[in-house]
Amino acid sequence: MLISLSDIHENGNMRHAGPQDDADSALAASIQALGVLQPVLVRPAPAGGYILIAGYRRLAAARLAGLQEIPAEVTLMGELESELAQAAENVVRKPVDPVDLWQHIASLIEGGYSLQSAGAALGMTDRHIEQMHILSRIAPDLLEAMRGKAMPKWRTLGTIAAAPPEQQVTAFERHQYAGDSISWASIAAECTAHRIPQERAWFDVATAGVVFEEDLFAEPGSPEQFTTADIAGFMKAQAVAVQDAIQAANEPAIMLDYSRTAQLPKLPTGWIYVERKEALSPRGKFKRAYAIAPANDWNDAGRVVTVVIKPVASTQKKTAGATNAPIHATDDMMESEEATAPELPESLPEDACQITKAGQDMLAEARNTALHAALRSPLRLTPEKATLALLIAYTAGSHTNKDILAAIVAPDGTIIAPEPETLAQMIGEALARSLSITPAHRQNSTHLSAEHYNRPEWIGALIKADDLMPELDTPEFLACVGGRTLQTVAQNNVAIEDLQDMPSKVADLRRWLCGRLPHWTPTHSGAPGPSTQPWAPKSEGKTIWPKRPGMNS
Repeated sequence: MLISLSDIHENGNMRHAGPQDDADSALAASIQALGVLQPVLVRPAPAGGYILIAGYRRLAAARLAGLQEIPAEVTLMGELESELAQAAENVVRKPVDPVDLWQHIASLIEGGYSLQSAGAALGMTDRHIEQMHILSRIAPDLLEAMRGKAMPKWRTLGTIAAAPPEQQVTAFERHQYAGDSISWASIAAECTAHRIPQERAWFDVATAGVVFEEDLFAEPGSPEQFTTADIAGFMKAQAVAVQDAIQAANEPAIMLDYSRTAQLPKLPTGWIYVERKEALSPRGKFKRAYAIAPANDWNDAGRVVTVVIKPVASTQKKTAGATNAPIHATDDMMESEEATAPELPESLPEDACQITKAGQDMLAEARNTALHAALRSPLRLTPEKATLALLIAYTAGSHTNKDILAAIVAPDGTIIAPEPETLAQMIGEALARSLSITPAHRQNSTHLSAEHYNRPEWIGALIKADDLMPELDTPEFLACVGGRTLQTVAQNNVAIEDLQDMPSKVADLRRWLCGRLPHWTPTHSGAPGPSTQPWAPKSEGKTIWPKRPGMNS
């Protein structure tokens, strides 16, 4: 039956929730669209009218919507029974399963409702509607697995929904374990799309035609809030913007290739990096060099880096007829030239890898790039491996990361236990900041142990950092490799049908091998274990040391 709102009086014992302006407005919008679908429960009042038993929010929303009457069910309950009914409704109330709720929305949309009107009809806020709409991009197999269970975090769902359905299903099948256990975080990590943050753009994002999408679950103002998956469009617009900046600048400037190992512009032969904060003179010897991280650089794609460079004095002997005029930088000097490394002694063993010290430094930098990338990868540094890696790091040496420590220990000393995936990311970041591979010829400190130098080797082997090594078949690195090693590498890594064209001269061989050894790396993560007895648990008050293979009884 319909009862006038003015005839219904609230019970003083009614439960009053805290202010929820958005939720109350959403319920009022639903009532305006569909009316009150569930009658309120009332009982006759001794002085006339009715006393409300259940439906406080529906009554308030009906008034907010401007209704004059509301459907109600009248019951002849006493005061005690009414209070029990109020308590039962509040305690027993169960939220609708999100998957079922989305299917209700989808049915309304099929019936002619818009997304917003369907959500409003069900009493949902605009933000809740947008979150629920993410489920429309989740593959049906994954939705069915979520039904009736604890839902993944909305941020995780958003990451999964951004991937194509077939990629979602593949990741789902890979990370569905025995007992219906599903690692949604691992699925999201595998579904992560390569996106570039808007904050890296040098171009006008409003006119460049590159579409940036907002992540509703990212922190406002964070790099993850606005990103684009239009990698090609971003890189093209970025290159044009940097070239425009170079043309507009009142200083000598050039665009160079990006060095993935140094994460800086790639130096031309005969030039060096310099620290210079003063403005550059148009006629000076200094140049400002720009480079853009390539699209295949997962962490820094599209990022613009700039440094100041200058030419160094030539050390080559003057040829006959040369004058004493000073050497000035020309455009020709910007061309990269091949630097031929001196041959190493022929007395080295046949299996020795002939790499100069400069090559060892470059190799260490490349390995550090792979190590740090693997440490920051949730697919490689799983919670179990992260704990083991952290144990290795702390037993081999100590380091300080106060900001990461502050995320675990609150100011009052309370310990904050993050989720396993978050903990793994924190450990990976701490290790990436503190671990670096040192070439053997630089391991000459008298106060650092062999274990200190070996810890990044062990951790790199643990998380398979070798898989993320950048390509080493570049002119810069091959110039540091001896001729005999180059011949061996070519025979082991180049297709047999191509070997007939292999040059015999070392300089020509270096040029020929550029780009032909994409998977070659002369060394791998790992090092011999410490020279000591391994620890074993005590038994009956005595320490039991396990025997090593070959030990006498």
